[in-house]
Amino acid sequence: MKKYGWVILAAILIWLWPSSPHVNAAGAELFLDGKRVEAPADAKPEMVNGKVMVPLRVVGEQLGYQFKWEPQAYKISIQKNSTDMSMYVGRTSADVNGKTVSLDAPPVLRGSSTMVPLRFVGEQMGLKVDWNNENKSVNLSQKTATQPANKQSQSQQPSQMSTQSPKSTNKTSTATATTITPVEADKHTEVVSSTTKEQNVEQTTANAVLVQNISFESERLKISLNKDLTPKVSKMTGPDRIVVDLPEASLSTDLLQSFPVRKDGTRALTNSDSEDVQEIRFAPADGTKGGARIVIALNKARDYDLSTNGIGDITLQLRERSVNPEIVAPTNVEGRRIVVIDPGHGGKDPGAGSVTGRHEKEFTLAVALKVQQLAQNDPDIQIVLTRNGDTYPTLDERPQLANNQQASVFVSIHGNSMPTSNNGKANGSETYYARQESLSLATIMHKHLVAATEFKDNGIKVANHVVTRKSQMPAVLLECGYLSNLSNEAAMFTEETQQKIAEGIVDGLKEYLGTGTGVTESLN
Repeated sequence: MKKYGWVILAAILIWLWPSSPHVNAAGAELFLDGKRVEAPADAKPEMVNGKVMVPLRVVGEQLGYQFKWEPQAYKISIQKNSTDMSMYVGRTSADVNGKTVSLDAPPVLRGSSTMVPLRFVGEQMGLKVDWNNENKSVNLSQKTATQPANKQSQSQQPSQMSTQSPKSTNKTSTATATTITPVEADKHTEVVSSTTKEQNVEQTTANAVLVQNISFESERLKISLNKDLTPKVSKMTGPDRIVVDLPEASLSTDLLQSFPVRKDGTRALTNSDSEDVQEIRFAPADGTKGGARIVIALNKARDYDLSTNGIGDITLQLRERSVNPEIVAPTNVEGRRIVVIDPGHGGKDPGAGSVTGRHEKEFTLAVALKVQQLAQNDPDIQIVLTRNGDTYPTLDERPQLANNQQASVFVSIHGNSMPTSNNGKANGSETYYARQESLSLATIMHKHLVAATEFKDNGIKVANHVVTRKSQMPAVLLECGYLSNLSNEAAMFTEETQQKIAEGIVDGLKEYLGTGTGVTESLN
C-alpha cells in the first residue's frame, strides 16, 4: 500500500504543477549510510541559488516517514512517531511540531518529486548531511546523527560546547596546505582570560553566525561556518586582491586563538602553496553591524569561481584571469531598444512532446520567427533571437546573450505539458518570472498572451527558471498553452494562433517599453 500511495502522490503532484525542464539540475548522486539511493532522473539532488536541494520522497521512504498531500493548499504533511512536519510548495517556512521553522529555500516540484533544502533534511530528520562538491554527491548518515548527545552534554560545560569547533578539530596541517587547527590550552594559558569576553559573546548569542575554520589548498579557499550565509565577494586592485565579506558573522574563539594579532589588527594564514597568493588575512569587519572580512592578497590578478553548499561551507576556487574576455557589442540600431526573444529548447533538446507527436521546439521557434518578422521594421524595437534554427544554446548561454547585448527585455517562449496520467486535462496559458523587478513586465505580457491564445487564464507565477533568473533585465517565461491537451495543441500548431501569439508578444513589448499604443497588424 505504501508503494501505491507514493504512486498516487506522484500523480497528484504532476497534475497540480508543471514540470520544470528549464532549471539547470546538478544531477548529483544521493547516498544514505554509504549506500547509493536511486532518485528519479528528473529529481536528482541539485543546486538552486546556492542551496543544495534533495528529493523529500526518496529520503523519506528510506527513513519510514508517512506523507499526505493536500492539493488545494499545495501542502505536504510528514509524520513519523511523535514528529509532525508540514510545508508548502513555494514557501520559505515549515511547521515542525507546532513551531515555525525557516527554510533556506522554498520546496519546489521536479517531475513527481518535491525538492527540499538539504539543511532542513539534516536538522529535522536527524541526519548528518554532507555535500561533496568535487564528486557532486549528497551523503546522508543517520547512524552518526542519531547517537545520543546526553553523554557529551554531561561531560562538557556549556561554555566548552558553545565554543568548540567540530570542523576545525578534524582538520590537519600538511606542508602543502594551510589549515587552521586548534591550539593546546596549556600552551596558551596566558590568553585565556583575554578571550573570556569573546567566549561569553558566543554563549549569549546562540543564533550567531560563526566562522569556525578557514583553509587554503590547491588554489582553493574554504570557509566553514556554523550556518548558511551568503558571502559578498569583490575584486580590488592596487594591489590586486580578492575580498570576501561575511555580513554579521563573527570569528569563533578557536579561530582567534589559533593566530596572533598583527600590528594592523589582522591575522594571517601562512605557507600558501600558490605562487600568485602573497597571503590570506582575516579580521572582524569595520562597521556597526559587525561581520568578518577575509582578503586574498595576490601577486598578480586572478579570477575565481564561488560556490556554497547550503549548510555553511563556502568555497572560492582561484583560476587564471581571462585575457581576452568575450565582449558582444550591443546590436542597438539607431536608438532602438533591444529585446531578446528566446525560443525554448532546440537541437538535441526537443522539449515537451505533443499529443500528436510534435515537439515543443518547433512551436517556440515558429512563434519567435514571427515575432522577429513583425518587429523587423519597427523604429523603436530591435529583436535579437537566441536561436533562429534547430540549434541548442545552453540555459546559461541564453541569458548571457541578453546580458552581453545590454537588452531591455528578455522573453522566453515555451509550450507546457503534463504526463499522460493527467489525461490531457491541464490547459491554459501562464507566465513566469523570477525577480520582483520583472513583475510589471509579466503582468503586461500575460494580459496580451491570454488575449492572443484565448486559452484558460492560469495566472502569473514565480519560478526559479535559469533563463529568467540570470537575465540582468526584466525577464519572463511564457507557457503559451499545453501540448498535452488536445484542444490547446491543435490550436498552437496552426499558423493563425502562432501569428496571434506573436502579435500579442509584440503588443506587450510596445506597451511595456512605452513605444506604441496601437495593435500590431499582421504581415500576412
